[in-house]
Amino acid sequence: MVSEAEIERLRREADTIMTRIQRVEEALERARSEDGDHWDDRELDLALETPRGEDITVTLDLDADAAANAQTRYERVSELEEKLERQREVVGQLAPLPADPVAYLVLSHLDTVEGNYPRSMAGHLDAGRGHVEELCGRMETAGLLERVESGTVKQRNVKAKQADEVRQHHTYYRLSREGDHLLRFLGDREGKRNVLRHLPDGRRIAERLARGGPDYPRMTAEELGMDFEHARHCYRALRRVGLVTTYEGSTIKGSERKLKPKDETHRKHTYYVTTDTAEQLLRELG
Repeated sequence: MVSEAEIERLRREADTIMTRIQRVEEALERARSEDGDHWDDRELDLALETPRGEDITVTLDLDADAAANAQTRYERVSELEEKLERQREVVGQLAPLPADPVAYLVLSHLDTVEGNYPRSMAGHLDAGRGHVEELCGRMETAGLLERVESGTVKQRNVKAKQADEVRQHHTYYRLSREGDHLLRFLGDREGKRNVLRHLPDGRRIAERLARGGPDYPRMTAEELGMDFEHARHCYRALRRVGLVTTYEGSTIKGSERKLKPKDETHRKHTYYVTTDTAEQLLRELG
């Protein structure tokens, strides 16, 4: 998913290269006449000062001149702006959020605990550590999360931790203002509508439940050819935003579950059903 932060980064780099063009040309010429690791990937990292006086590091194409390095970024900005506009037409305010059910769970988790680090989040969400780390990085780039890297994180602000004070051995994340606004949007009817269009397989699962009655993640995964972990996280994400809920009965009557024609199904799993809101939205989208 394209983010405004990524577009802004590329534009800032391009503007910086153009305003520091002589220094960039000199650095490229010098690098081309010297030995170094830059010949392995034919790229050069150069520290520059932006027109606003901020320090950034720009990765330059060793085989292109300064103007071409800047132009490549400007062209990429144009491409991403068009793609971002298309994304917004489809999913509105959800455009910055990675289209991944675990990303929804990260938002909800950080709203509850107010701050945590990826390894701990992975444990709480029953998700892969590397997957959570990658999502946190993408969500930070998109402006939905912000890092907390210095000082200590006190127990009262990190409810997932048990110690009175947690030393910063890890990179902690918390919701940014934009992330908090997005989470609030998910509670609105329009937000739920966009989840059905944004979350991969979210609408497919909701339609299955609305059509066939109570179901559980493993059966859904097997019958729809989905990865079980993906299906399980989709169910959890849909539940967090209020599109599905758990089935409370101890047995499921045949008239309730059209997916499996039995007179009665005894509960061995946690079954889910669509909410009234989900069924209304599915009819509108259908």
